[in-house]
Amino acid sequence: MLRRVIDRARFPRDGPRVAGSVVRPALVRFALLSLLSGLVVTALAFVAADQLARARSLDNARTQAVQFTNRLAAPLIDAEVRTGTPAGVAQLTEVMTSRMRDGSVQHLRIWDESGRILWSEHPELIGRTVDLSEEVVALFGTREARAELTDLTGVQNSDEQGRALEVYVGAFGSDGQPIVVEIYLPTEPMEDDANAILRGVLPLILGSVALVLLAVLPLALSLGRRVEWALSERGVMMRHALQASELERRRVAEDLHHGVVQELSGLGYTLPVAARHLEPGGDVDTARSLLQVATDLVQRNVQALRSLMTDIYPPDLHGERLGEAVQQVVRTAAHDAGLRAEVRVQEDLDLPLPSARLAYRIIREGVRNVVKHAEAKVVLVDLAAEGAEVVVSVADDGRGPGELPGHSPEGHLGLRLLNDTVQDVGGRLDIRPRDEGGTVLVVRFPVAAAGT
Repeated sequence: MLRRVIDRARFPRDGPRVAGSVVRPALVRFALLSLLSGLVVTALAFVAADQLARARSLDNARTQAVQFTNRLAAPLIDAEVRTGTPAGVAQLTEVMTSRMRDGSVQHLRIWDESGRILWSEHPELIGRTVDLSEEVVALFGTREARAELTDLTGVQNSDEQGRALEVYVGAFGSDGQPIVVEIYLPTEPMEDDANAILRGVLPLILGSVALVLLAVLPLALSLGRRVEWALSERGVMMRHALQASELERRRVAEDLHHGVVQELSGLGYTLPVAARHLEPGGDVDTARSLLQVATDLVQRNVQALRSLMTDIYPPDLHGERLGEAVQQVVRTAAHDAGLRAEVRVQEDLDLPLPSARLAYRIIREGVRNVVKHAEAKVVLVDLAAEGAEVVVSVADDGRGPGELPGHSPEGHLGLRLLNDTVQDVGGRLDIRPRDEGGTVLVVRFPVAAAGT
């Protein structure tokens, strides 16, 4: 049953997964720890039941020993017993041994204040004097009792094994003199009490543990699924981020190689020619023309490098600066490609920074795609918020759309990655033909998009 419950933590076939699911091992550990906790609680219940039974048995033993002493033993202790008269001792022996034969008392001794044994089930001990402990001496002249669980191996002249309830009772004989009665009672009542307590408490404890497990396990399953889903999404987003980073590096390398590097290489040939024309006898007008070409080339490449820097590290996109950044990136790309650009950004648009970054990235990628593939003359960009969604539109008047983003050719890898990123935050990307001709890219995603 536990295996079936754990199996429910798996995801649907179409849900994201991560290699080496962390949910199943965690749930197995949780189940094992829960079982271990149940065993610990059960063991504690046994200990508690034993302690409770011991306390109850000691109370009962004190009560039983006091009643035995006051009703049977003490009334038979008189001067004849103290002096060892056979008749007095015989009557006491008959009463005491009858109680020991029925098993209610295991061992019995009676002392006077001097520590002399007045009676014992072992006749050879009668009349002996022993050193009594301070606790026993304190009972003389009182009617108090003290009880403890003791080992029978310590009982003098006894070869019995096991445990017994040892009770010392202070009392007064029929002659009014103080005595102390030492009684050993069997532990069977204590063990019966412990078993009765366990029978009453253990089902309640086990039932409570089972109910707690049944209540917590579904929560653990739900939490485990959420954790694994989050790990899976994080893995997907990390993969997309790495792919986007790799694509960006390739683009930067291509732009540098086909743009700045090529033109600077040409500059290396142009400047020496201009220098020769500046020498005596050279053509100054030609030199001036070449230097102007070199100046334009340097300025153009400085602008290209600035654009690359913006691509590598986007500008501040907080608040109104988002609109300024969008205007700059669109108009710069359009100017370099010889396109006319129209940019409309909703007034007072204030997006959370993750959403602003995603909108900026969508616009930049869309405009790049227009420049690279559309063969257009005009690019139209719109950015606005509609309710709880951000709506980004990039349109052109060039060729119609190719395949959808999920099935784009290699040249549209950037759009494929962008489509994955938009889906990760709960949005959708659509590419369709415009009625006026050309293509329009429309992206909608929640205003409160996750960090991208």
